[in-house]
Amino acid sequence: MSNESVFLKVFRYDPSIDHAPTYKNYEIPWREGLLLLNALKYIRDNLDETLAFRNYCCGCSWCMSCLMMVNGKAHRACSRLLKAGESLLVEPLKGKPVIKDLV
Repeated sequence: MSNESVFLKVFRYDPSIDHAPTYKNYEIPWREGLLLLNALKYIRDNLDETLAFRNYCCGCSWCMSCLMMVNGKAHRACSRLLKAGESLLVEPLKGKPVIKDLV
């Protein structure tokens, strides 16, 4: 395992309690083959259990349930491979109502 990390700046917003969206920074330990969906699961399981995202992975990159904006472009979280030292801005899809965070 490498000592490298991946840095995610994640959109956070719960319309039922928040007045406006915010962003929260997370540092995730990098490993070979780390996918964005796995990094989000790491955040939820180890750093912030309140993070909401679509935790569904068809394994084929077909269903598009995990689509989100990554540095301003739509990507499937289940197939977006992360690189050591990479910094990403992660947001919900544009033009869709936000239920909570990345959902």
